[in-house]
Amino acid sequence: MQEKIKEFEESATGNITSIKVTTMPEFELELVSDIKESETKENEVLALIEEQAEIKCKTYAIKLDGNEKANVNTEEEAQRVIDEIKTETTEGVELNFEIEEQEKDKKEVDATLTTSEIAKAEINKDVDIKVQEYEQKKAEEEAAAKAKAEAEARAAQEAKARAAVSSRSSVSSRGASIPATGASFMRPVVGGTITSPYGYRTSGFHTGLDIAIATGTPIYASASGTVKFAGTQGGYGKLVIIDHGNGYQTYYAHCSALYVSAGQTVNQGDNISAVGSTGNSTGPHVHFEIRYNGNTLNPQNYI
Repeated sequence: MQEKIKEFEESATGNITSIKVTTMPEFELELVSDIKESETKENEVLALIEEQAEIKCKTYAIKLDGNEKANVNTEEEAQRVIDEIKTETTEGVELNFEIEEQEKDKKEVDATLTTSEIAKAEINKDVDIKVQEYEQKKAEEEAAAKAKAEAEARAAQEAKARAAVSSRSSVSSRGASIPATGASFMRPVVGGTITSPYGYRTSGFHTGLDIAIATGTPIYASASGTVKFAGTQGGYGKLVIIDHGNGYQTYYAHCSALYVSAGQTVNQGDNISAVGSTGNSTGPHVHFEIRYNGNTLNPQNYI
């Protein structure tokens, strides 16, 4: 039996750190008349000794954010799992790994020890969640940055338009002021190209001034007044009409978006809509009209 116990100790596999045999057999000499192999109890006694022996093993725990996720045989294997996961994970995702050497009962080790492939698959479940959270946060930050940039660009354009208004004299250098108010009309957009002036053209009489410019460009109130209409109207598409009093009105047509509503008071230079190509339009532009008592005027004489 002593030889069998020694063989058991020497044959134990794995990262064994210690074996403590807690139960040892007691021997008593007996005289018998006949010995049969089937009656010997060596194997049963040895099985009992092995079952009750305290066997300690060394194992390596892989932790993610301080939480144990898997156990493998060697430190090298644990590091290889971590390196592979980091290589395959989206750049920028923070993965806080650590390897902890542990000593456990062999029965516990046998129940928790796993291969590197299974360890990697288990850990990747948590990594996938972190990737999703990272990508969602990144998308939100990009959307916020884009919105901020658009707001800053819009504010800059509005500031530029207001600066242009403040630098004007009370009467446009090439036009005229609104009778009884002394206020002048300003250009509805900053920049752009006049593609169709007021007057007759091959398709008929053009009642306004077409200024081609990129979709989304801010359209500003040419003069202060009250919004008479803001909505969709036939060939004008999305349209804003501002009443300036004394019989004068301005039209801003083919907009992509409207920022005002009927009845709203606006000041000269306020951003009332955005350039578009709605209604009867062949491309992004603002169709700008000035009307007096219902009759159209040539805007180029007033802005």
